[in-house]
Amino acid sequence: MLHNIKHLKLLLITVLLILALSGSGCLGNKAPEPINLDLGQSSGYELDSTPDDVTNLTTFFLSANKTIKAVTIITNTPSLDIFIPVGSTTKKEPEIGDIVVLGSTSPYADHSNPGAFSNVSFNSTYTSSQGKNTIHFDFAQPVTGFVAYSYALEQGQLYHLLSRNETVIVVLPEGYDAGNFILGPLRPKPDSRSIDIDGRVRLRWDATSPIHNFINVKYYKSSLPTIMGIVVIILGAAGLTTAIYFNSQIRKLRQMRESMESDVKK
Repeated sequence: MLHNIKHLKLLLITVLLILALSGSGCLGNKAPEPINLDLGQSSGYELDSTPDDVTNLTTFFLSANKTIKAVTIITNTPSLDIFIPVGSTTKKEPEIGDIVVLGSTSPYADHSNPGAFSNVSFNSTYTSSQGKNTIHFDFAQPVTGFVAYSYALEQGQLYHLLSRNETVIVVLPEGYDAGNFILGPLRPKPDSRSIDIDGRVRLRWDATSPIHNFINVKYYKSSLPTIMGIVVIILGAAGLTTAIYFNSQIRKLRQMRESMESDVKK
């Protein structure tokens, strides 16, 4: 009888723990919630044509005010997931907006002329779990074209969770750089680095997934490493001067003590 009661208590505790974990979201993901996203204008984005060797591409245009404009190129795609790390904004839901979806359902469509695409209708849902916010786009038919969006970034860095096998390009603001081992190394190391016609640094990663799970870029003003180097030199020179001064004073005191000891012996 006592054994059965203990067994029932253990079973009840187990059930309560499962319910508690399920209710707090620790087990499984919450069901996607339909959301309405604010639409934007295509003129607010740089819709570059895709390179010949790329079918899936996302380009992030970083700005000095710590906001991001992203343009994702899709090819014959029925749906798309956009991942934004939790903590990118102070609000519960990411401040993603200015959505632009341009494309065509034609199997012969290409990205060489973005102006030939038209607006595409879509349904969107939102979920937040396991350290990331997910915006899911559903299209009525597979689409070839562009999905552009903007969101705020507070940490002064880009942390992009990879959701598909794609090429990623990060365009830094003019006058900014990235990759200093002290200020923040690039993770992973990009496959190429170039300067565009506007003088901006462009970093490129090819065929990222499943080799890598994320891309992390910390960017800073190009002059910052030089300023830091000058500060280090000044501090080093000041430290060296101080050390020489104290060493000289110690040597003088030692000579005075030796002189006094010599006089006492006489």
